[in-house]
Amino acid sequence: MRETERQKRWAAGSITAYLCLVLILMLSLISGTIASVRNAHARVMTACAMEQGLYSLFAGYDRTLLGQYELFFYNGGDKSGVWKPETMSRKVAETAGEVLSPTASGMGILSGSLSGGQVTEVYLGGYRLATDEEGSAFSRQICEAMKASLGTYGIQQLSQKLRGEQETVKRQEDGQSGYEEEEVLKQYEESKQPEEGTEKTEGEGESGNGTPSEPDQKQPVPEDFVNPIEVIQKVMKMGILGLVLPEGQALSQGETDVSFLASKRELQSGFGMAECGKELSFVDKMLSSEYILWKFPCYTSRKKKEGLRCQVEYVLCGKNSDQDNLAGTVNRLLALREAANLVYLAKDAQKQGEMEAMAGVIAASFGVPAAMPVVKMALAVCWAFAESILDLRELLDGGKVALFKTAESWQLSLEQLPKLLETGDQSRKNAPGGMEYSDYLRLLLMQKSGKAVTFGAMDLVEYNMRTEQQQPGFRLDCCVDELEAGFTAVIGKREYEITRNYGYEMQGAA
Repeated sequence: MRETERQKRWAAGSITAYLCLVLILMLSLISGTIASVRNAHARVMTACAMEQGLYSLFAGYDRTLLGQYELFFYNGGDKSGVWKPETMSRKVAETAGEVLSPTASGMGILSGSLSGGQVTEVYLGGYRLATDEEGSAFSRQICEAMKASLGTYGIQQLSQKLRGEQETVKRQEDGQSGYEEEEVLKQYEESKQPEEGTEKTEGEGESGNGTPSEPDQKQPVPEDFVNPIEVIQKVMKMGILGLVLPEGQALSQGETDVSFLASKRELQSGFGMAECGKELSFVDKMLSSEYILWKFPCYTSRKKKEGLRCQVEYVLCGKNSDQDNLAGTVNRLLALREAANLVYLAKDAQKQGEMEAMAGVIAASFGVPAAMPVVKMALAVCWAFAESILDLRELLDGGKVALFKTAESWQLSLEQLPKLLETGDQSRKNAPGGMEYSDYLRLLLMQKSGKAVTFGAMDLVEYNMRTEQQQPGFRLDCCVDELEAGFTAVIGKREYEITRNYGYEMQGAA
C-alpha cells in the first residue's frame, strides 16, 4: 500500500520536473526571441533614424535656387558664404535623435516603443559639391531640367535642327578658304604698286613666243567713281559696336566685379565620393546651351537695367563689362556671317559678273589692269563684310537673318557699298524663315567647350543669386548634391553603427 503511494508521489514529482525543464526551454526560447526582436528592432530604428536624418537634411534645399533655376542643392554655407559642414552633422544628429528617443509628449515617431536610444557620434564620410569635377553635378541637373522641359520629341527636333545648322556653318567656313580677309586686303594693297617693268610689259604685251600681241585695253574710269574697297577698309577700322548697334541702344561703359564668381576663384572641394564627371556629349552640351538661353538674358532680351545685362554673351566671352562681352560676341558672329556671305557671292553668277566689271574699273583706276583678279577678291571680301554688318544690325534689332543667303534675302548692292553708313539701313531685310540673334548665340555656345559652358552658367547663377535674390554670400561650392553620413547610437546596452549615402540624384545606397 505504502509502495503504491510512494510510486504515485514519485510519478507526480517526475511530471513536475519534466514540466519545469520544458518551461525553462520555452522561456529560454522566448527570451532569445525577444532579444532577437529587440536587436532587429534596434537595427530598424537605427536605419530609420539615419534615413530620416538624411531626408530631413536634403529637404532643406535652397527654395530660391529651385524656383529660379530648377536646381536641387542643399546650401551648406552661412549667410556670408562660409562653408559649414558641421551644420549638416548637427541636423542629421538632431533628426536621428528624435527618431531614436521619442519626445515626452508622445509625438515621436516611435513613441511607446519597447526601447529607446541615443546618438553618441555623427560623422561625414564624404560629400559632393555642385562645383566638383568641373561642375558635373550642376551640369547633370541642368540637363535633367531641360529634359523635363523639352521632352524626348523636343530634344530630337532641336538636335536635328542644330546638327544641320552646324554642318551648314562648317561648309561655309570651308568654302571661305582662299578669302582670308587680312591676306586678301594685303595682296590688294601690294597690287596697287606694280613691280618695276610690269607696266611696260603689260602695255606692250607679248605672246608666249616673244612676238608682240595686242595691247591691253584699259577700261574707262567714271569721273564720279568711288572705290568701295577704300571706303570699306576705313569702316573695318571703326569700333564694331558703333557699326551694328541700333540707334539709341548703346550699352553702359561700366564694369562689373566678377572676380568673386566660381570660374574666377579657388573653389571648395568635396571628398570621399566616387567620381561621376564625364565629358559632355553633343546632346548634353546642347541642353546646357538651351538652359543658358532659357534662364539668362542676352542683348536682345532687354530685361536687365543694371549690372551684367548681356549674360549669355558673358558665357561666350567671360569679360567684366557688357560692352566687351557684346563686342566679342558680335565679332564672332561677324566672322560667321562673312563666311556665309562669301560662299554665296562665290556661287552667284550675276554678282560675280558685277564684281569682275567693277574690279576692272578699280584696277584701271590705279593703272594696273593685271591686278584685276586680286581686286575682285578684295571686292568680294568687302562686299561680304558690308552685307554682314547689315545682318548684325538686323539681328541686334530683333530681326531674323537666313543662315544661307539667296538672291531674295541678299540686301546690299555693289553700288551701295561706298554709302554703307549713310544709307545701308534702307536696304535691310528681315528674313521671316531665318534665325534670330538667340539662334546664332546657340551656335556659338556649341563651339565652346563643355567646361566653359558649365562654368559660365555657374557664374551667372551665383551672380544673380547674389545681386537679385538678396543672398550676398551665395556660393555654389557650398551647395551639396550628395552626402555620405553615419552615426553611432546606443540602444539598450548595445552600440549600433550605420552609414548611408543620399543625394538629389535619388540613388541612396542601402
